[in-house]
Amino acid sequence: MQPLSGKNVLITGAGSGIGRLMAHYFADERANVALVDINEKAVKSVAQEVATRKVRTSYHLCNIADRAAVVQTVDRIRKDFGPIDILVNNAGTVVGKSFFDITIEEMERTMNINYWGHLYFTKILIGDMIARKNGAIVNVASSSGLIGMPMLSAYAASKFAEVGFSEALRRELKKFGHKGVTVTCVCPYIIDTGMFKGFKPMLLSPVLKPEYAARKIVDGAKKGKPYVMLPPHSIYSSLMLKLLPTHLFDRILKMSGAEKAMDCFEGRKAS
Repeated sequence: MQPLSGKNVLITGAGSGIGRLMAHYFADERANVALVDINEKAVKSVAQEVATRKVRTSYHLCNIADRAAVVQTVDRIRKDFGPIDILVNNAGTVVGKSFFDITIEEMERTMNINYWGHLYFTKILIGDMIARKNGAIVNVASSSGLIGMPMLSAYAASKFAEVGFSEALRRELKKFGHKGVTVTCVCPYIIDTGMFKGFKPMLLSPVLKPEYAARKIVDGAKKGKPYVMLPPHSIYSSLMLKLLPTHLFDRILKMSGAEKAMDCFEGRKAS
């Protein structure tokens, strides 16, 4: 487990939800935090909250789907903070429409934020981490990156991509002998942040409290865990069920309420 005191942490999607909470929890452990979000008012407010911990903090407005904007943002953060020790790729979006109703533009936007934006930050920062033999990449994916669900084709596609990317990158670091750099892939069930407002929880699977999820992610980053499954019993049980014949697995999911879970989805309204 690495101590966080004095570490420089960059968090995307830091203006609300678990991004905001992680900023607080990292700061509680004396880490410096660079906060990135597309909502300037929200991320500025979080920076002001975190600053009361007497750690170095800054906030940055950035559309992470814009590669050039990501490059500029990272350059600014490096000038203020120096090398980044922990990158938390947390920013995300969800549309919640069937594949028959969602537009190509909505699917592209989902992939650009949930996958490409995370990849941009990782690509820029990982070389320095390798050179220093110290660093952590934390990719906040989803249980939807493990099991595809109705009404989430775009979201699941982006999260499956992130899970695969995280696995491959972790194994490449080992293959090429790059010690000291860890990759943590986070696969949580639905978190009660408003992003999935209207989602009907599946049988025996209540939505997660954001405080619980944020603390588990910070802990996973400290320990360099390859995966953070939330809640672990539910996620691993679901993965075991995938060993069943597909028609049986589909039937079990239907009985659990998965087929109708997104029928009343509203999501978080743009502010």
